[in-house]
Amino acid sequence: MALRILLPLLLLAAALLLLPAEGVDNVASDCCLKTSKKNIPSAWVKSYRIQGPETGCLLRAVVFTTKKEKKICSSLTSPAIQKVIRRLEDKQKNPSQKPRRLQEKH
Repeated sequence: MALRILLPLLLLAAALLLLPAEGVDNVASDCCLKTSKKNIPSAWVKSYRIQGPETGCLLRAVVFTTKKEKKICSSLTSPAIQKVIRRLEDKQKNPSQKPRRLQEKH
């Protein structure tokens, strides 16, 4: 009698484990849960992405990636953060050429 109840439950559990999960490849597992209120020097930042419901995240925010590969979550409404985003976009449109160093004569 217990086998009649237990067997269908075991089969259901096995089926759920074997079926591919929807949205596993979604970046939602890498969502910011809160944002920092600190200003970020634009020189530290190499890229950014926007997260929100369209990416599977509850919180709408900007995620900066620093040159040291750290992730920093910030509010999109902050004027200082908007300035950092504009600088990154300008840099992408017009990549600055590194100034040539003057070579010393020996």
